[in-house]
Amino acid sequence: MAEALPARDDARMIKTSKLLVVGALALAGLAEVFQASAQGFYIGASAGSTNFDSDIATGLITSGTVEKNSSGYKLTVGYEFGEHFSVEAAYVDLGKARYSGSFFGAPVTGGTVEVWGLNLSAVATLPLNSTFAVLGKVGLFAWEAKSKDTTGGLPFSDTVSGGDFSIGAGLSIRFTRNLSARVEWERFGLTGWDFDLGNADMLSAGIVYKF
Repeated sequence: MAEALPARDDARMIKTSKLLVVGALALAGLAEVFQASAQGFYIGASAGSTNFDSDIATGLITSGTVEKNSSGYKLTVGYEFGEHFSVEAAYVDLGKARYSGSFFGAPVTGGTVEVWGLNLSAVATLPLNSTFAVLGKVGLFAWEAKSKDTTGGLPFSDTVSGGDFSIGAGLSIRFTRNLSARVEWERFGLTGWDFDLGNADMLSAGIVYKF
């Protein structure tokens, strides 16, 4: 049977929790600084395509192929502080990578790795005119990955988690005072505390509604 991806342990969970707490405190501090010019909350939903690195199948096959392309989506809630700065929290589902091949000679079939997580990010926006604006973002991504396959005729599954950085850039198109569209590219790191599954790139389009 294929070796499991490195098992979660208490230390890893504590470090992931600390990463999220530090990120949340940093965003809260920025929120307090810009509170005087706060404009309000917004929500958003996006969907698009995802591309994983081949490292996504690390420890699952020793030879074979990885289908790195998938589809994903994200649900976002944010708070805008003036027209140039906002903070966001997003649930991100990066979809599934698929793999097959062998693990030290044992055939591996029907392999999938599904990845999802919570992304906290700071967003800088530069308006070009009353309709278009460009944006950039940097954040922290706390993720979880579940792998499943059949190795040597036996079922296998495992779940691992980690925390890493995320970056992104995009274009916002404003339709009304409350409604706009976004097209974004984002990269999510998939590094654990003692292993590395590479990165996942997401290209998405969606709608943002400002209250």
